[in-house]
Amino acid sequence: MSGTAPTLEGLLYLSREDVASLLPGAVEQIDLAEETYVAMAEGRVELPPKPGIHPRQNAFIHAMPVYLADKDVAAMKWVAGYEENPARGLSYISGLVVVNDPDTGRPLAIMDAEEITAARTAAASGVCIRRWATPGWRRAAILGCGQQGRYHAQLMQALNPDVHISAWDPDASRIGLLPGRVEVASDPRAAVKDADVVITAGPIISEPQPTLDATATRPGCLLLPIDFDASVAADLVQDVDLFIADDVAQFEYYRGRGHFRAWPAPEASLGEALRDGFTATTTLCCNLGVGALDAAFAHEVLCAAGPRLTDFTALPR
Repeated sequence: MSGTAPTLEGLLYLSREDVASLLPGAVEQIDLAEETYVAMAEGRVELPPKPGIHPRQNAFIHAMPVYLADKDVAAMKWVAGYEENPARGLSYISGLVVVNDPDTGRPLAIMDAEEITAARTAAASGVCIRRWATPGWRRAAILGCGQQGRYHAQLMQALNPDVHISAWDPDASRIGLLPGRVEVASDPRAAVKDADVVITAGPIISEPQPTLDATATRPGCLLLPIDFDASVAADLVQDVDLFIADDVAQFEYYRGRGHFRAWPAPEASLGEALRDGFTATTTLCCNLGVGALDAAFAHEVLCAAGPRLTDFTALPR
């Protein structure tokens, strides 16, 4: 969907439920993510490095500003990830997306970021699956069955209704929340050994002890470590045919903060690899999360909300 986001007299607030009701379907989300990555590769996205603070161990709060020239969208996500929150009955990820009028800079809308974060992260993986998964792929592994595990399971079912998922989580009760054909693996290595697609979706931690090394996966699989280096060891990365990242500059920033020790440098960004038709037998794409997707998804939400603005809350300026 394209077009100009609605101009509002008040500051629109959209809850998570509102956002979920306004997002497009899974395949459309993948299409949107792919076109946004290519726009990044071609220089049509202003995406400064995201600054962050770290008030507690294994926790972060990041600001993710972005401007999408193709859609004339200015937005920022303010997002937090706290490893201890699930034990408190809270989501690991929380935050807000603010969308501004690019002509005046005035804020147009504030929306809950949790749904957008979950959906766009799975859609980013969907872009990679659609492009680099082995043709006829049917077996997938998910390590970490929280919110991202659930959204990835839903997305893979949308791409392949016959997918069979082998799942592992330190809290085995969460595996039962995954939709579709799911079997419980005894440990992470058992989950991934026969998988065509491997999703690692645990928390991002400062001192990782990865369980997946170069002997853990089969040749030809697609690896998608959305938990940074928490699960995947450097020798496995060194062993793949193609290693890319959604944002190479961001990857190097996190390397400077102590992540990705001994990992090689990415060969290209995800957008460049899509644009230039990169192919490989075994591929690893490290999607760190880019604000460009959050802005693109937020724009779709606002465009869809246009005819229904009276259903939502306009906050006085």
